[in-house]
Amino acid sequence: MRILHGTKSKVLVTGAALAGALALAAGPAYASSTNVSGTVGGSYTYYGTGRTITANGSNVYLQINSLGLGTKVKWYKCDDRSVHGADVEVNDGRRHLIGSNFKAGTVFCLAAAADLSETRLTWSGTLNWNVYS
Repeated sequence: MRILHGTKSKVLVTGAALAGALALAAGPAYASSTNVSGTVGGSYTYYGTGRTITANGSNVYLQINSLGLGTKVKWYKCDDRSVHGADVEVNDGRRHLIGSNFKAGTVFCLAAAADLSETRLTWSGTLNWNVYS
């Protein structure tokens, strides 16, 4: 009887260890990345391509590779433009945090504008989301 009880305990512990190992193997979602581009003027241009956050508590970054010139961006909730992040100036070629601590399942889009109201400017960059650092 004791051997059977000990065997059951070992099976339960082994099963729990296996479940924990599988959970670790799945781990957090990997960062997602894509090239983005657009044309902007003095008012915000809203780009309708939605991207889904899969890693709870993660951040969104944008690095402009071309243009600059007073370009500002913000994230917004694709189906409700009244829900959005703050304007972020991204004209220096560095990677900029444009949103943080998103909930998994959030779908966000980008909006961009240039300081020059009369000129249409084309920009391109790299967007990263599901990032923790």
